[in-house]
Amino acid sequence: MRVFLIGFMGAGKTWMGKQVGLLTGLPTFDLDVYIEQRAGQSIPALFKQKGEDYFRSMEQNSLHEITADNSQLVLSCGGGTPCFFDNLEFMKKNGTVVWLDPPVSILVNRLQEEMNSRPLLAEIVPSDLEDYVRLKLAERSTHYEQAHYRIQDTMAEPSQLVKLIQHG
Repeated sequence: MRVFLIGFMGAGKTWMGKQVGLLTGLPTFDLDVYIEQRAGQSIPALFKQKGEDYFRSMEQNSLHEITADNSQLVLSCGGGTPCFFDNLEFMKKNGTVVWLDPPVSILVNRLQEEMNSRPLLAEIVPSDLEDYVRLKLAERSTHYEQAHYRIQDTMAEPSQLVKLIQHG
């Protein structure tokens, strides 16, 4: 079983991925952490030094590498991962894609504390954060909506996600 967690930044993909991994015993990966380890630098530094195009290419290559090396896994993807290249189709063909979709208010609340560490938010004025999240979410939703499952419940337990994936 391969599980790919997608959703906007701040949706809880990393936390949920770790929890699902603990419950299932599946190897757990965070795509951004994997990229940082490969690159030897942080995502913000990669964006700043080499640009988003370079990062997105590295993201795609890393997605393919991790998947090829693991017949079973839980992979927490970056918020933009399903929106570039063939990434979403690749994930759908190689596993179960789950969209974590909390309300905008929750996303904004979580992201307010992390604006400086998120490259796409670095230039956003805090008072514009909610508008930015709504705009980007509207752009990305056409990709996110193609996931096999969508979880909007902010109180969803990892065990509920495991049951959903295992039993449909």
